[in-house]
Amino acid sequence: MKKNILITGANGFLGSYYVNFLCEENFIIAVDKKFSNLKKIKKKNLILLKCDLSKESSLKKLIKILNDKKYIIDVLINNAAIDAKPNNGRLNLTQKNWNQEFNVSLFASTFLSYVIGSKMAKKKSGCIINIGSDLSIIAPNQNIYKTSFKNYLKPPSYSIIKHGTVGMTKYFASLFAKNLVRVNAISPGPIFNDNPKQLIKELKKVIPMKRMGKKEDLKSVIEFLINDQSSYLTGQNIVMDGGRTII
Repeated sequence: MKKNILITGANGFLGSYYVNFLCEENFIIAVDKKFSNLKKIKKKNLILLKCDLSKESSLKKLIKILNDKKYIIDVLINNAAIDAKPNNGRLNLTQKNWNQEFNVSLFASTFLSYVIGSKMAKKKSGCIINIGSDLSIIAPNQNIYKTSFKNYLKPPSYSIIKHGTVGMTKYFASLFAKNLVRVNAISPGPIFNDNPKQLIKELKKVIPMKRMGKKEDLKSVIEFLINDQSSYLTGQNIVMDGGRTII
């Protein structure tokens, strides 16, 4: 069944992949600040909407556009996040950077989940998918990065945000359950994206399946969550990490 799907962070590595395969059978509203990876997709069922997810005013404008256009959202995929910047073992813990990361990754997701989820609740149907990480349940192994990036430290904000994503998922799953709106998270392990060979070698050491994830690994679980086969599944964090977090 064709669905109206809104995807945040739609221009990114994973976001653009979600757009590509989901727009084959659905109406997609792709939300991001730029669309360099999506402009080549020429389909009538793909709408590109610019939004600075770090700003509340921009989020409210997005909601107004959705209301004015009378777009009814069946599926919300909260995918947006800010990539960690390179560092030399010294964390740049400034309030400005912290607020930027949390606004994009947690406030925007919470805001959209509540506003769009409330509309889903009124029609007693809908699905929200939050994109987490294996670091939503474990701490980063800083030794993995040393050989490839010297003294690089995975910042604490990433782990805190991803743990918070799971908490947000459970909150809205509980809030909207009686209205048949399902809210779940997907937490992938490391996904291959032209990574340095040494980093891949280090990651394989801690992944029982001895390989990194592929973006294609996420397709089936997203399709499962958005269709009616998962109608009794809510509040769950589905970890797809090749077994990394079980040992």
